[in-house]
Amino acid sequence: MARAAAGGFPPPAAMPSGLSSQLSLDRRRVLAGMAALPLAASAWPRRLAAAAATSPTDVVLAPGLTRLFHEASEKGVVAFASGEGRRAIVSDFDRAMVAFPPASTFKIPNTVIALETGVAQSLDDPVFKWDGEVRSIGGKPVEAWNRDQTLREAFRNSTVWVYQEVARKVGPERMARLVEAFDYGNRRVGEIDRFWLTGPLAISALGEIDFLGRLHARKLPVSARAQALTREAMVLETTDSHVLSGKTGWAFEHKIGWFVGWIEAQGRARPFALNLDVAGPGSLAARTEILKKAARQIGLL
Repeated sequence: MARAAAGGFPPPAAMPSGLSSQLSLDRRRVLAGMAALPLAASAWPRRLAAAAATSPTDVVLAPGLTRLFHEASEKGVVAFASGEGRRAIVSDFDRAMVAFPPASTFKIPNTVIALETGVAQSLDDPVFKWDGEVRSIGGKPVEAWNRDQTLREAFRNSTVWVYQEVARKVGPERMARLVEAFDYGNRRVGEIDRFWLTGPLAISALGEIDFLGRLHARKLPVSARAQALTREAMVLETTDSHVLSGKTGWAFEHKIGWFVGWIEAQGRARPFALNLDVAGPGSLAARTEILKKAARQIGLL
């Protein structure tokens, strides 16, 4: 995986003090040697099914990343892709392979699909018309959702109803074909406007960074234009030192929060995926905080 990233992790000499030894310590624990992973025998079929198609062959544990979750009193995983080979650095071997519904992070492939199929002509055409139903969180209406908006705005606002309309217009057959072609997660498409929110679609952190690496590298089996416009929609933060692109997500019923994307810095791109258990409002804020701390720890920010 990680086909998008140019170059590998910084050489040990360039890494923050102590990190290179952490990486070396667990380098031998790779997916090719599955017996080294701390999983019960009964867990193998489920975990392998979630990760086998898109897992890297070299997964490196960085204990410093693990500590970031402990310090924040959160339970989750962060994974970064690196290099032109199939390699990843993770905070938790086990959880990196566990698949969860992608929730709003599916807006990334759904945007590619909307543009590829012509459901959307561009990020700004058409304007999707609000149906008048007031959408709320915790009983409080979300103003950004309750109005007409373009695909660009719906991506930024994480407007679920727009992407549900997109999915219905794409239709089950085309949607299933493209999700399969993207080798996205377990590739299971169920109810056309719910399958990424409540299942059966599910993807692991390792699966996410594989997909994102191919999107960044323009390697998805769709037009370059659809991929380029999606990458444009994903940009969250631009500074003199880096560009952060991505999408958050919140699988309400499963209480799982996501933050996935990539960081472009130092002439290279590093896809990342973070998921955590949502124990309360603080968990949602922790997604970005932990990701940025992790990126700084491995020298990306």
